[in-house]
Amino acid sequence: MENHMNFGEILQTKRKEKGFTQEDLAHQLLVSSKTISNWETNKTTPDIDNVIRISQLFDISLNHLLLEGSDMVENIKKNAELRESKIYLATSSITNLVFLFILAVSPIFGELPEIIAIALAVGTFFNLFCVLYFSKRYMMLSNSQWNTRTSRQKIWSILFSVALVIVIFAIIFFIRFKYSAF
Repeated sequence: MENHMNFGEILQTKRKEKGFTQEDLAHQLLVSSKTISNWETNKTTPDIDNVIRISQLFDISLNHLLLEGSDMVENIKKNAELRESKIYLATSSITNLVFLFILAVSPIFGELPEIIAIALAVGTFFNLFCVLYFSKRYMMLSNSQWNTRTSRQKIWSILFSVALVIVIFAIIFFIRFKYSAF
């Protein structure tokens, strides 16, 4: 019978066999009880580290855990790609902010040599494509996560992003105009 269960059903069955509550298992795996609930209802899947911990805790073969839930391996890969995209997106964004900050404050500390200013501008321009690419990739990979958000959470996410961009550009233009760099 167990051979036809998905990951969530296997986890719930094994947890109950051991006499664990969701809170007990969450404590063992260092996650929240909500996370355990999401795994058991197949809303989300654990990362590979937690799959290994579950395998050891309940003495279940990794082969059984990973292959029973047909989308388990795909979800683990997708989560890894999602984390990777987040890192690249954050790195590209921070690099762009640093480039823009250097360009913005250069009038205060003395103008940059023209070749350096051009290199920063070109770097910022091409780095913007990286930001756009990884933003799109992140949105595609996290589409299911985005779809589970409430309308209010979506609005706040978008407003926060827009506000952050406006504040950054306001600071840059303030510094550039204050020191009449244009």
